[in-house]
Amino acid sequence: MRPTYRPGTRTGLLLAAAVLAPVLSGLAAGCSSSTPAYCTDAANLKTSVSDLGNVDVAKNGLGSLQTALNSVTSDAKMFAADAGSAFAPQTTALQNSLSGLGTAITSAKSQPSVTAASAVASSVTQVKSSASALQSAVSASGKC
Repeated sequence: MRPTYRPGTRTGLLLAAAVLAPVLSGLAAGCSSSTPAYCTDAANLKTSVSDLGNVDVAKNGLGSLQTALNSVTSDAKMFAADAGSAFAPQTTALQNSLSGLGTAITSAKSQPSVTAASAVASSVTQVKSSASALQSAVSASGKC
């Protein structure tokens, strides 16, 4: 005995397959690994720290260093927000060194001296060092 032909059965299966294919592929795409947002933030931070290190204070004044500090601070805050607790020790160290540089700049502006200039230079070195430690941690994570 042959099975009876039921109109629309095959068409219904093809239609169901056509509808499910894009849905399932969309779900699979959502499961793919993507680069965390903090990777872009880390790259931006690396650039702004490099720019900070290249400021010529003798030529452009402390205001140019303050501008560069503001840029690094902004990038560091964005990184910290996107990374969450993933790099907390390194992020905290960077934020502390940025705060120290801000204090050194303020002090140098109010009472310019060789000692103040030395404190600013030392603080810039500390920012670069803590940013480097953060970059190393990000690289070691293998996610960027």
